[in-house]
Amino acid sequence: MFRTRIINTIIFFAVTAVCVSQNNTLSPYSRYGYGELQSQSFAATQSMGGLGYGIRDKRHINPMNPASYTSIDSLTFMMDIGVSGVIDGLDTGDDQFTQFTGNLDYVAFQFPLWKFMALSFGILPYSSIGYDYTSTSTQDPYEEPDSLLSVKQSFYGTGGFTQVYLGISFDILNRVAIGINGRYMFGNIKHIRQVTFPDEDLYVGTTQTAALYSSSFLCDLGLQYHQPIGNDELVIGGTYAFKLPMNITSQITTITNTTVTDDAKYDFDYPQTIGVGASYRIGEMILVGADYSWQNFKDARYYGYTDTLANRSKCAIGIEYVPKVNSKKYYETMCYRLGANYSNSYTKVNGAYYNEFAITMGIGFPLFSSLTTLNLLLEYGQRGSISTTKLLEQYFKIGLNVSLNERWFVKRKFN
Repeated sequence: MFRTRIINTIIFFAVTAVCVSQNNTLSPYSRYGYGELQSQSFAATQSMGGLGYGIRDKRHINPMNPASYTSIDSLTFMMDIGVSGVIDGLDTGDDQFTQFTGNLDYVAFQFPLWKFMALSFGILPYSSIGYDYTSTSTQDPYEEPDSLLSVKQSFYGTGGFTQVYLGISFDILNRVAIGINGRYMFGNIKHIRQVTFPDEDLYVGTTQTAALYSSSFLCDLGLQYHQPIGNDELVIGGTYAFKLPMNITSQITTITNTTVTDDAKYDFDYPQTIGVGASYRIGEMILVGADYSWQNFKDARYYGYTDTLANRSKCAIGIEYVPKVNSKKYYETMCYRLGANYSNSYTKVNGAYYNEFAITMGIGFPLFSSLTTLNLLLEYGQRGSISTTKLLEQYFKIGLNVSLNERWFVKRKFN
């Protein structure tokens, strides 16, 4: 029985890898850098502003800090799977657009190896690219009144980077846990720019495709200190991701009357990343937390150059409230969550950096006689502004996650 479950898990994981690697954004801001960086937290903690570094919860998988894996019960197998849909509103000051996209976001598994050791693996997005817009202008190539030329430029982008992770965590000393995540980042990014002349047959249009293909191995470390204080618990955590060269190949293809392909070799680095956070649990009723992360994109090579991108910082706060865990009234056993986060961009748009913020909320619906929960996420966010980047993006995200908890490691007394 146990072997069959493991085989089914592996098959499910392989199929999911294809689904998660699909594009899940329609933001014009994803045109720059590696695209729109995706949250590494799951729905339960994402609805608390995207917390993770100081979160230690036996009910949910937390890949943001691999040290958290040992919080799992020694007899439990866990699986998290999440889907989401995003309504994206764009405002240029002159025009407004609304778009919708949906996707399978992530899937992850976790189980104990020994009382002091646990393992987790899964697949989740790192970045996403998805945009499609067109601009038309009039040019005068011969500087004569009768030689006006209509030029249409179309910009398309698709793809993104996906990461498969394998993490292990150890309890050391009495109140300290350490962990490590090994990650394999794969996928491709494609930017397509087309120039055409709708009213002219004498001019030849141009299509240029710039593509990046990733096949990179990365690593990050995690640490958590957890201290009971009466019926409460304080958790302080941190993570560190190494600056490592990424195995990314570049290809630029230009099509006019002929096709020209440029396979020049460029260097890319994964940025050094530091994350710190803390949480405080008051009995089984309230959990509050805060996180801060810093990514050193400025010193990471992008197309062979540093200083092309900017350092990125992100702050997050969140709270979870459960009225009464063991109540017979179902609504009192539900988890109510609220949070917010704020970050700066690591790329420029129209010559300016921009800020992002989001307000999140969610509800956890427990299943009776089980630790399994169904988690709902609602998120409102905003990027940029008309005054700085000439584009205001506002989005509303709905996410749904199932955190499955099963007893897999109990020895049967009877066959």
